[in-house]
Amino acid sequence: MTFAEAERTLVSRQDYVKKEGFGRVYACLGKLGNPQNRLKAVHVTGTNGKGSVCALFEAAARAAGLKTGLFISPHLIRMTERIQVNGVEITEDDFARLFVEVFEAGPDLSFFELLTCMAFLHFDRSGVELAVIEVGIGGRLDTTNVLPSPELSVITSVDYDHKKYLGGTIAEIASQKAGIIKQSGVCLAPLLPADARREISAEAAAKGAQCHFFAPVFEVAERDWEKGRLSLRHKKTGELYDYGILGESQVNNATLAWEGLEIMRGRGWPISRAHAAAGFASVRWPARFQVLRGGPAFRGSLFVVDGAHNPEAAAAFVSTWKASPFDTGKAVFVLGMLQDKERGELLAMLAPLAKKFVLTRPESPRAADPCALADELLAVRPDADAEVNDDLAPALAAAAAGGGPVAVLGSFYLAGSVLGILGVSNSS
Repeated sequence: MTFAEAERTLVSRQDYVKKEGFGRVYACLGKLGNPQNRLKAVHVTGTNGKGSVCALFEAAARAAGLKTGLFISPHLIRMTERIQVNGVEITEDDFARLFVEVFEAGPDLSFFELLTCMAFLHFDRSGVELAVIEVGIGGRLDTTNVLPSPELSVITSVDYDHKKYLGGTIAEIASQKAGIIKQSGVCLAPLLPADARREISAEAAAKGAQCHFFAPVFEVAERDWEKGRLSLRHKKTGELYDYGILGESQVNNATLAWEGLEIMRGRGWPISRAHAAAGFASVRWPARFQVLRGGPAFRGSLFVVDGAHNPEAAAAFVSTWKASPFDTGKAVFVLGMLQDKERGELLAMLAPLAKKFVLTRPESPRAADPCALADELLAVRPDADAEVNDDLAPALAAAAAGGGPVAVLGSFYLAGSVLGILGVSNSS
């Protein structure tokens, strides 16, 4: 089977009905020798920030000379981004071979179930010393939760998203995310809302697990907007750390990684503070307030690409945008979202930031109609200049025509397509 055939088969199973429980997954993994039981892992969930936190743990562990595995979702440009060893994506040939083996062992598995089993098998066979595993949705019922005893269970944030699956209250969503805490394990999270803290603390207590909530130990000292980097200051020591991702919310992400690595160090992991600092400096994570320059087709315009697709992520984007030099009133926003997202609150936050908006369609069968988006935007901002263009490349060109900054957000599907159009081939 070729990579293209494997990818097509996987994609065809995206709407495959997932049955309750992990019985089918365990049966498949059993046929493969239960690779998940041999992995040392950091397991990360959260409404937002989990990708950045995964990248930080992986970068620090790799700086320490450990062989790392990284499993993430979604991918932005290539399916192979989801499974990485030592920062290198799995090859298309290896992906195809692995898919055939896993599919034969679990022909009734869904898209994400198959990918999770593939990642665990690949990491085990590759001799990965630390695997960093990102939850797909929620936690308790997520396929990645077959991990028996991760070194850390990390909850990056709790806010509203995927209400259909996770519930309509902060407490219900927190309960789902707290499901990744394991018996006698270690959990860490930022200072979350009280309802979320209660659920997480109760889950940890029921399982005899340690539970740590951390206030930010870092603050932003400087921002390099063109290079897309921060300088973080440690609040207690005053030490400065180079950091490879922009965004005001990164102080929480950096704190979780820093404190999590401290806990791991106390448990014998050879990852020093110098290694953590090296990881902070080397980390890159695309589509998180990513600043790029377009080519001649886009008049060399400056683009800010962000995957913000829910209210918490939009609020983080707005905070960073207002702190940036791009908030001059001359920016054009390109927006595209999915049908199943609650768009009203997000549009209300973004509407005051620009006068002109270009509404387009992400590459997904679940994409929202851009004309409907335009109507919703104009209901919030009647004086906005709203242009609709289903075709993404012309939409970007139209946004760049004015010569000002262009912000692209609303969906990781949209962000991935934009990075491809702008010629960003390496998303790691």
